[in-house]
Amino acid sequence: MFAYPVEIATDMYVSKVGGFSPELERNEIGINIDAIYSNTSMVANETYAKIRFLGEKAKPFFFRESYRIIGLEPNMEGFEYSQNGEVVFSESLAESLSRYVGRDVIINTVETFRLNLDVISLVKKCLESQRGEKRRL
Repeated sequence: MFAYPVEIATDMYVSKVGGFSPELERNEIGINIDAIYSNTSMVANETYAKIRFLGEKAKPFFFRESYRIIGLEPNMEGFEYSQNGEVVFSESLAESLSRYVGRDVIINTVETFRLNLDVISLVKKCLESQRGEKRRL
């Protein structure tokens, strides 16, 4: 059994930030593959998530960056930072996110499992166009 991720609501999990890996792209987060399958309904390499650091003010849901969940295997460099299911970010984000190592992070996969991707794209376009109209006024 793994300590993380822990489901706190349907398709929402809490974990800790474990570290950074050069194997991950900027838009990917890694979690121990066995922790994914034993603790979550996520599908490694297919599920997308929005991230929020506990105690931090977050952007509105549709403006947050989406990260693809990567299952970290024992032969991968990032695996050592996810022994108990901690979240591992891309090394390219280390400078901006290093202060979060060891802190709680909320992993929200509702977008993948509950919302149609066409609806998400439509909402984002509507919100962006509204923002553009306000700037013109």
